[in-house]
Amino acid sequence: MNWFNLSFLGWVILIAALAIAAYMLHVPTLWIAIIALALVGIGIIASVAKSKPRI
Repeated sequence: MNWFNLSFLGWVILIAALAIAAYMLHVPTLWIAIIALALVGIGIIASVAKSKPRI
């Protein structure tokens, strides 16, 4: 498992936990989806920036 996959897996787990917490707090589903998509984008950017380049 490379660094990108490991980092992105951590982001997915974090996003899932935050989405469940927001659902339990009765946040509207549309807002949960919008925030989750934004966090997925941030997670991809952060994972790519953190991964080691291959030569």
